[in-house]
Amino acid sequence: MSKERFIERGIDARHSTARLTEAVQQTESEIIRDATIQRFEFSFEAVWKALKLYLEHQGHECGGPRPTLRKAFAEGIIPSEEEAEAWFQMLEDRNLTSHAYDEALATRIYGHIVRNHAPLLAEMARRIESLSWD
Repeated sequence: MSKERFIERGIDARHSTARLTEAVQQTESEIIRDATIQRFEFSFEAVWKALKLYLEHQGHECGGPRPTLRKAFAEGIIPSEEEAEAWFQMLEDRNLTSHAYDEALATRIYGHIVRNHAPLLAEMARRIESLSWD
């Protein structure tokens, strides 16, 4: 658990969320939808793992994404209950993307990504970069 690794995770989060932002700005098609969902998966993983690394450095036990998000809310990194609820919806959508492909589900999750998840992920990547490791 080093500062260098945290910086790398932050860079990964920033880059993956930038790529996700590019995807959501494209005209929707089946290929764009599927690519956006894949980029969403990468971005979600990069962001929650960066949060986990930071929180563990602060002395907290996190485990998987759900306890990490709970702790990020408790520590004020996720600043409101409304945003915390959005993060848990995002986690639910992320978990659904790893199951068997379903067209209607993919379309619904794509809409969530475009409207809600991509902006939240990009904002969190910016917050992560502003966190002090020391």
